[in-house]
Amino acid sequence: MSRAEQWVVHHVMLQQVEAHREDGESPPWWAINAIEKLEDRPVEESTAGTDRPFTCYEAWRLRRALSEYAEQPETPEDDVAAAVGLVRRLDETFVEPPTALN
Repeated sequence: MSRAEQWVVHHVMLQQVEAHREDGESPPWWAINAIEKLEDRPVEESTAGTDRPFTCYEAWRLRRALSEYAEQPETPEDDVAAAVGLVRRLDETFVEPPTALN
């Protein structure tokens, strides 16, 4: 992922964590895991694919959150482009959603 893509993923996952906390709920484990994976393995240059060890479940939750973020009218155009590109790559990498999401 490029730095811009990493930023979008980090931002979207933090939104998930904050939304759950505002509702008095525990933050979703998959959002915490995605943030930790980004922070533990920063990428210095743009690389192909998502190049992150997301589980299928994490990837599909991430895909859903990125899609929702890209559809928000206040989302900056550059963020929309990054989110849509990541969604496409996640779709290519993880062909079917995990059973828990069907």
